[in-house]
Amino acid sequence: MKPKRWPPRLNLMADVAIRPFLPQYLTQLPQVITGYTTSEIYAIAKDEWDTVVTFSLKLVSLPTPKTITYNHLDEAELARLGQIVAVGMSLGAFFEAQLVGVALASAEVWNSSLRVWELHVTEEWRGQGIGRRLMEGVVDTAVAHRLRVIVCETQSSNVPAIRAYRKLGFVLDGIDLSYYSNEDVQKEDVAIFMKRHLPG
Repeated sequence: MKPKRWPPRLNLMADVAIRPFLPQYLTQLPQVITGYTTSEIYAIAKDEWDTVVTFSLKLVSLPTPKTITYNHLDEAELARLGQIVAVGMSLGAFFEAQLVGVALASAEVWNSSLRVWELHVTEEWRGQGIGRRLMEGVVDTAVAHRLRVIVCETQSSNVPAIRAYRKLGFVLDGIDLSYYSNEDVQKEDVAIFMKRHLPG
């Protein structure tokens, strides 16, 4: 049975609760981690010489909007995410019993960072501040554990996510030209790392 779909413009935000994300909620993740649509991408260029190496990111418009649909949440991936959830630093946004947003995170002790592996809001509930509330909870978690930085990873094609992270206080801090495959640049799907530094 499909989950309830609630009209996003009704005044229901007061009834959306942010609370710890527990393993029993994992089966609801495919309803939230669905994908995105963009009409722009960041084109990546690299020039390398003996004395200088330069990277550039240029925002370019696409001739037609591009929709990416996530379909990677198989049994193995849910098991991996379950290990992250077991750490106890993940949050969910709930309307009644329905999961409408998620922030899955774990600490990387060696460099005192909090890695946000997944930050998503279901499409019907986007644009209402749920992502901000989830990130505020993530920040509180990082501060409570005396961590110095929050790290999020997205793709050069996911301009909506990059803009959302910037609004949440993140800056673009690095790129990896072969994080997903050896053809990431050709596929225009390069890993972008966003960071929010915390007061120390």
